[in-house]
Amino acid sequence: MSLLTPEQVRAVIGSADDEIVAAIIATGAKQEDVVEAQALAEEQADIVGQGEREIRGPVMEVYVILTSRNEQ
Repeated sequence: MSLLTPEQVRAVIGSADDEIVAAIIATGAKQEDVVEAQALAEEQADIVGQGEREIRGPVMEVYVILTSRNEQ
């Protein structure tokens, strides 16, 4: 398993500081996990309570990072 590069992360989530990008990479997420988490964070996909889809693993970790970034 190869780690994501900062460029790959930013290609999905857009502009982000190095700390956010490093946190996402540290989750061990794959690029498709980041894509899914980004869609959830942008409310473009179902989550628990909105279609009963449970989020787990790296997708959830990235989702938490992305949504906490939006709250700041």
